[in-house]
Amino acid sequence: MQTNSHETSSARNSVFGRRDALRALLLPAGAAILSGCASNPIQTAIAPDPIPEGRGKTSFAPDGTRIFRNHRLVDQDGKVVYFFDDLIKGQIFAASFGYATCKGVCTQIASSMGDASEMISPIMANPVRFYTFSLAEDSPEQMREAMIVRGLYGRPGWRYLSGSAEAIRDIRWAFGFAEPDERVDTSLAAHTGMARFGYHAIDKWSSCPAMGSPVNIARSVVSLFPPTDRPRFPALDYDGSNGAREIPGFRGVQPLIAMR
Repeated sequence: MQTNSHETSSARNSVFGRRDALRALLLPAGAAILSGCASNPIQTAIAPDPIPEGRGKTSFAPDGTRIFRNHRLVDQDGKVVYFFDDLIKGQIFAASFGYATCKGVCTQIASSMGDASEMISPIMANPVRFYTFSLAEDSPEQMREAMIVRGLYGRPGWRYLSGSAEAIRDIRWAFGFAEPDERVDTSLAAHTGMARFGYHAIDKWSSCPAMGSPVNIARSVVSLFPPTDRPRFPALDYDGSNGAREIPGFRGVQPLIAMR
C-alpha cells in the first residue's frame, strides 16, 4: 500500500533533545534572570499510536481521536485529496460506496442519500460532507458523469472519490465494512449498501443502510452532533408515535414472581 510523506496527519510538537536539555540545565543563573524566566521546563511531545499492520487498521492520537491511513485520492473534478487529512480529520460526514457504471443498488443509494442531504441542506458543506467512494477505480470524468446522471453533481458538500483498489478497500475495512470471504469482499455485484457516519473530532460513529429511509439517514447525521449543538429540522422531528397496531388478546408483560 502506497504512502506519502504528506500522510503523517498528526502535527509534530517541538521536542528538546538530550543535548539541548543538558545545555538548558547548564545555563548560568543570570541568563535565566535576564530572560525573565526562573526555570525552563523540558516539554515532551506525545506521539500518536502507530497504525498497526493489516488492512483496515487504525490508531489513536493523544487526544483520543482516531487516525486512518492517509490514502491519496482524486475527486470528480480531478482534485487530489488525502483521505485522513482532507476528508476525515475533524469532519462531520456520511460515507457510502459505489461505482460509476453501477446499475443496481447504487441508484437507490444515491437517491436515498441525496434526499437525506436535501433535508439537512442548511448544514451541507458547512459543516457536513457526503462522500461516495468508488469501488472500481473510476476516473474523474466517470465519477462526474455518474453524479450528473444521479442528480448529485454541484450539490454543496458532495464528493465522489477514487483511488487504488487496495486504498479503497482499506478505507472500507476501516469503516467496518469487511467480508471474510475474499470473493464476496471483492465482488462489485455484492458491495456494501451501508453508510458510515462520523464526527471525527469527538470520535463518534454510527451506521445505517444507505438504501433506507432518507429520514433515518438524515437523523443519523444530525445525531452525531452533541445534544447542545444539535440542529433542528422540521422534517426530522419525531412525535414519539410509531403507528403500531394492537395485538389482539395481548395483555402486556407480566410481572416476574420473586423466587423464594
